[in-house]
Amino acid sequence: MSPPAKAAASPTSTNPFREILNRGVFHAFEHLVQTGEVPYQSPPSAAGGGGGEPSPPSSIYSPAMAAESVAAAVDALGLPTPLHLVLHDTALAAGAAFVSSNPGAVSSITLIDTTAVLPAFPAAIFGVPVLGTMVIRVPALFRGLLRLCCVRGIGAEAAEAHRAAVRMEEKGKREAVFESWKGLNQSFDLKEWRGSSEAVRRLPMMVIWSGSWSDRWINEGKKVVAALPDAKFVYHSGGRWPQEDAYDEISKLIAEFVTSVPTSVQSQHINQFSEQAAAQE
Repeated sequence: MSPPAKAAASPTSTNPFREILNRGVFHAFEHLVQTGEVPYQSPPSAAGGGGGEPSPPSSIYSPAMAAESVAAAVDALGLPTPLHLVLHDTALAAGAAFVSSNPGAVSSITLIDTTAVLPAFPAAIFGVPVLGTMVIRVPALFRGLLRLCCVRGIGAEAAEAHRAAVRMEEKGKREAVFESWKGLNQSFDLKEWRGSSEAVRRLPMMVIWSGSWSDRWINEGKKVVAALPDAKFVYHSGGRWPQEDAYDEISKLIAEFVTSVPTSVQSQHINQFSEQAAAQE
């Protein structure tokens, strides 16, 4: 008789805290920046998952909902239209959704270091056991993360202000940042959106991009140029968050671009997403 087959060994689980001790805190940061993957994560359990797709992100963080919030804010503030829309970092998909629904309410668009898939701040770190809490609780770690991913020369006071904003309501605020990161529209196609309608196609556009951050980021800028060949493209000397280290430079570029755009004869009222639903009730 042949000996009974040995049962398959269960996969060894990784202890996040042990991994952090062995490899160091900044190993996780570097892994996240280089690969876009969250380190120290356990593989998904087969139970209940069945190998299916992950559940979709909450609709509250979807670009459409964010665009609706923009429209509501514009109405609440009584801002005159058409607007000169400036989109930075993670605002691309939401801003594009707003423009698609209200093209007559926008006279120009400026994109500042923004893509739909590579946000500057790696909010995925908040999903890492132990490390996510450490980053929020330890000022030096949070500042190191900002310097590694967002702006190299950020001072302690500015970093602390950002940390305080994320720490609001502690875990609830941190989870909101993490969920909004998960809700980013990874399938957004900038070139396809630009050609989605004649009104969107005719909007003057300018792209302001960091020319000093990294070769990888410069290559991302070239992809944006390829998707928007008719847009004005300008490099700036700051980092991924130029409002921190190149605000005078980008303010001047935006002002020059906005004043060069012809004034629209008509001003269109902002149509909120919810108005159609209300009209059908």
